[in-house]
Amino acid sequence: MLKARAKYLIFSVGVLIIISVIVFTGSLSGHNREVVARVNGEAIKKAELNQYLNLIYLYWPAYQEIFSEGEQAEEFEQEMLWLLVENKILKQEIKRIGLEIDEEEIEKRTRETREELINNIYNTEEEYAARLQELGLKETTLGLIFRDVQMRNLLYKHIGDGVTENDARQFVEEHPDFLEKAPRVHAFHILVDTEEEAEEIIQLLDGGADFVELGMERSKDQHVELGTISSDINFDPLFLEAAFALEPGEVSLPVETSFGFHVIKITDKEEAGVLAFEDVQGEITEMCKQVRFQEYFDELIKDTPVETF
Repeated sequence: MLKARAKYLIFSVGVLIIISVIVFTGSLSGHNREVVARVNGEAIKKAELNQYLNLIYLYWPAYQEIFSEGEQAEEFEQEMLWLLVENKILKQEIKRIGLEIDEEEIEKRTRETREELINNIYNTEEEYAARLQELGLKETTLGLIFRDVQMRNLLYKHIGDGVTENDARQFVEEHPDFLEKAPRVHAFHILVDTEEEAEEIIQLLDGGADFVELGMERSKDQHVELGTISSDINFDPLFLEAAFALEPGEVSLPVETSFGFHVIKITDKEEAGVLAFEDVQGEITEMCKQVRFQEYFDELIKDTPVETF
């Protein structure tokens, strides 16, 4: 696992991009006004905002209950307005550059999503149609989210295509910790409530019991095999200290954490090292694309006149 990756934006192309946490400093005082924002002089109307909110509620019905009233409703409305502002900026930039939306792909994703909504949420065509009517939506509206996601992807690819191998090598020179490989172990554990139970587990293992079979019978955690973990993973530090003190085939004494008492075994151990650039070139190139895209988009937002009302 490479260090410091969490510092950088991980760009998502999935639909859940629409509910990412957004910092919004504008105001929505004047909720009854027809125009709620202007982006480069282009209006965003209250009806567009309501439509987007209702589209969210179609996809995630529970959100309507959570965000339908009070401060949460206002905050959520502000987030969705800022999302519409960003999408408007994206649309204007894509038009300026001359990138083309794939309408067939949007139609395909819309059809697939319609079936998923019916099968997984609304059960029948009739319930789905009734929900659309309740929210005042047309079926064609489903494509709005996919259009927004595709716009982000188009601009991301346009910006990312300019990233070269030299850019990736320069990034590594500036962030040498990306080539550091943390120590790793392949770990198993059996989790129980008391130290006495853990000691009993150890005795059974000493007597020849199979670790995995015993773990499946006695462990509170169904994941007896944790797999390969690195020393910088977000695990309990006491667990990691005990696991990395073991040698392959060795079983620990009882290790107490906030979850209970663990008996740990490792079957493989890799020491810390340095990765070759070629081993992680693809990953680092993608990281460079993410950073470059975010810098580009941040600058785009900064330079775009935005008014909210």
